[in-house]
Amino acid sequence: MHLGRALRLDHVGVLLCTAWLAGCSSPPPVGLMGAYRFDDGRVVSIRRSQDETLRCRGFDTGASRRLYRDGNNRYVSAPGFATKAPVDLVVDFHVEPDGRATHLTWRPQEGPIETARRVGVEVWTTFESDGTLLSGRLDLPEGSGPHPAIVLVHGSGDHAATEYFYNGDFFVAHGIATFTYDKRGTGRSQGEYTFDFQQLARDVVAAVRFLRARPEIDAEQIGLSGYSQGAWVAPLAASLDESVRFVLVSYGMIESPAEEARLETRNLMRERGVDEESLTEVDELTRAAVHVVATGFSEGWDDLAAAKKKYEDAEWRRHLAGTTVEKFVKYPKWLLKWLGPGRSPKALPWYYDSTEVLEDLSIPMVWFLGEADESAPNELTLPKLRRWSGQGKPYELVLFPGADHGMLLFEEVDGRRVYTGYVPTYFAMEVARARALLGLHERSSSAASR
Repeated sequence: MHLGRALRLDHVGVLLCTAWLAGCSSPPPVGLMGAYRFDDGRVVSIRRSQDETLRCRGFDTGASRRLYRDGNNRYVSAPGFATKAPVDLVVDFHVEPDGRATHLTWRPQEGPIETARRVGVEVWTTFESDGTLLSGRLDLPEGSGPHPAIVLVHGSGDHAATEYFYNGDFFVAHGIATFTYDKRGTGRSQGEYTFDFQQLARDVVAAVRFLRARPEIDAEQIGLSGYSQGAWVAPLAASLDESVRFVLVSYGMIESPAEEARLETRNLMRERGVDEESLTEVDELTRAAVHVVATGFSEGWDDLAAAKKKYEDAEWRRHLAGTTVEKFVKYPKWLLKWLGPGRSPKALPWYYDSTEVLEDLSIPMVWFLGEADESAPNELTLPKLRRWSGQGKPYELVLFPGADHGMLLFEEVDGRRVYTGYVPTYFAMEVARARALLGLHERSSSAASR
């Protein structure tokens, strides 16, 4: 979720620049996006990436590549996660007059030309939550219903989930209906964008109740799948609606956003060679800075000033560049108070911790976590999950070594992480656990998706 980065005063400038650049390019047509199945059963997801590009993700391999527009419904790609050249693949989308692609032709530079057929049926719709109209996309599997379903619970981003979210493509390709909606204030949804977990959880509950009333959906077979920030929101939503059958959580954490900011800073400083004793001092400064932000820049200034004074000559301060507290050390109070409130996550409950909710819930839950997650550090989350599991709670932990946020694999290049693709088994394991929790394990996933 990168909550720590929300404290950086230059972060909004980057976002504004990104938004301006995005507005200068034409986004790829929504009608091209979805799940596609090749004749041999392989499934790929095509979803929006950045600017005019699409991203293709492989269900079985975790392989991922950018697709760059090269004509009306033609895209080209190069090997690697984000490279543009040399082109070794051409993808042609075959589009109906209504703008929806029915299949694609896969033309690699080497190897056979293949066709992949579009999977599932899209239903664009709206639903109401607390008087606000939210827009969503219901993806139905092929075959007669009513279908089991999963509501996707998004992370902290302000983009349109109906265009960017990809996990649902793999669910629907394996027999599970998926409901994806744009959070309030994003995409096609009305309302004001917010980080308020209670409000976001009520929106999830409204989505579940909307699904339960749909004739295509089995009202007793609805689960949630939360990603990043959704790790806080999805269990909270389940605690508000007893009809939720299970919760899946991917690359999230239990501890508060304030703890996330502290741990993210601590781990970054550790990577820069700061010793453990000094990290305790870093924690003190970070907590003071976070408290200022959590109070809307109205309180905690004396504690922050005391911490800055106490460690003004500390050797570790030279390693603060790019951390959550860099600007709090660098800039004066008047500037922080002037710029800070408008650049903080709106209504974020900085000290919300989902421990109590998770202790009270008794529904099945599966947590998929990356061992090398920098954005949602899980060293405190893991012991809690293991303890609850050992006590008999129906919580399962699936840990992926070497995986960063988003279940992305990476290589270290000049001290930074360069992403190469997704954990090869993640998508398949997520689908398999969902099918088992829905009682679909007696049939093969390939048979269920035909």
